[in-house]
Amino acid sequence: MREVIQEVSDTAFWVAHYRAIETKRPDALFKDPYAQALVGDRAASIESINSDATKWTRWTVIMRTYIIDRLIQQLVTEGNTVFLNLGAGLDSRPYRMNLGPEVHWLELDFPHVIKFKTEALKAFEPDCQLTRIACDLSLRPERQRIFAEIATKYKNVVILTEGLLPYLTQQQGAELSEDLTRHSCFNRWICEYISPKSYRYLKDPKRMKALKNAPFQFYPDDWIGFFETRGWKLAQTHYYTEVSENLGRPTPLPGFFKILELFLGQKWATPFKRMSGFLLLSR
Repeated sequence: MREVIQEVSDTAFWVAHYRAIETKRPDALFKDPYAQALVGDRAASIESINSDATKWTRWTVIMRTYIIDRLIQQLVTEGNTVFLNLGAGLDSRPYRMNLGPEVHWLELDFPHVIKFKTEALKAFEPDCQLTRIACDLSLRPERQRIFAEIATKYKNVVILTEGLLPYLTQQQGAELSEDLTRHSCFNRWICEYISPKSYRYLKDPKRMKALKNAPFQFYPDDWIGFFETRGWKLAQTHYYTEVSENLGRPTPLPGFFKILELFLGQKWATPFKRMSGFLLLSR
């Protein structure tokens, strides 16, 4: 039987499938009418994935989509009009977010991902200026060339890496940061955050068996510090559990956590509620 996730780019279908499920909810946090077209007939195989990580993945996708959408809306309101989505996968924000014709949205991903996505969405029109760039981001000279070309065209660019950093090694993460800071135009970065408290779960082969062909590799001792020492400063932090609770959405935390929280208090519970989320970094 073919593995649902054979390589890292296959995770994009997983993510799009959970966006499609959220869209059908009467209380959906966002609407993505394009997700189903992107998933196609893969929904059944994705639903067949049996892993301890599945419930967390679905919840994480919903929370991070909501958080990123709000960050983008905020940044557009503040006057940012150029966004560079690295490892864009099957993201559909240029179509569904009503960004407006003044916004330039640039997407980079593997050539086969760009080809598939272009074909899957050919019947739809984005409402912003969309440019897709086929690029293997792991090839540093190619990536540097594209970054340099973008830097000659735009003065202010917001970087988005959604679901990219965990698949990089620490060296690759450092090199990516270095390549971005080489150009002054890249002055905002929306990226995920994972607390070292989560690492032991993410390194557990049983829990993460669905991702055995695309394992997480990015485990710095201090996630935020990793970027701060490379020229980025923390502007905003949004933790999934805290956002989820504020929205009245249940979290995948085990039932006994609430009992422990009741007896041990917020000081004990807060580090567990801040084990993952999304950051806005600035230069």
